[in-house]
Amino acid sequence: MRNILILGLILIPLLSFSQFDNLKVSILTGPSFGRIGTDNNKISSKGINLGYKLHIQGEYLLNDRFSITIGLGLSLSQGGSLTFDQGGHLWSESKLSISKPDSLPNGVKLGYNINYLEFPIGFKMRTNSFGKFRFYAQMPEFSTGIRTKAKGSIAGIDVKSSKEQIKKEIQFLNLSWALGLGTEYSVSEKLDLIFGVRFFQSITDITDDSGRYFDNTKENSKGILNSLDLRFGVLF
Repeated sequence: MRNILILGLILIPLLSFSQFDNLKVSILTGPSFGRIGTDNNKISSKGINLGYKLHIQGEYLLNDRFSITIGLGLSLSQGGSLTFDQGGHLWSESKLSISKPDSLPNGVKLGYNINYLEFPIGFKMRTNSFGKFRFYAQMPEFSTGIRTKAKGSIAGIDVKSSKEQIKKEIQFLNLSWALGLGTEYSVSEKLDLIFGVRFFQSITDITDDSGRYFDNTKENSKGILNSLDLRFGVLF
């Protein structure tokens, strides 16, 4: 709730800037379908997180078809689940509520639920008008995310837990890229409705990698966050 209030306070001055002909402001929201992948073939991705994203985006129009975008947004309940063939002290930085946190079993499934405050910047291209419709492509887009909350779940032989505090298992910063496609429907001269889809993927490793397996080797996989976002919004 606090983050949403901050976005609201930022939106008020941005809407005043939207009165200039070469500046536009949009509010984008919608569900996201996320998963975590890794570069380790002994760790498999399991399950999809249903999340939610809310972004405020400003546009500087270079001309009628091209613009630079910059924004601020919330990405909530991002992540997914990973199943580890080999167990051990995998979440070594967190104080877990289970009895043997340093002995997670082989085949354990760890779930990640992460919130980010994001700062995206990108390039947007529009087509000419087709009646009241214009189509757009937003690419490339790059974003810096700040991890604000992270909770985890554990499921394995003789162990089950949820809502574990795992902020220390997740990197504070997440660098990512995205591309989006969609359409804008003109309601009036100053108001458009936006419908789109966006693919998002992290560039940097989102996990801390401080854990160790039973054989004392380091858990050093690269965790990659992916999501497919549905976007609904308004453009002023």
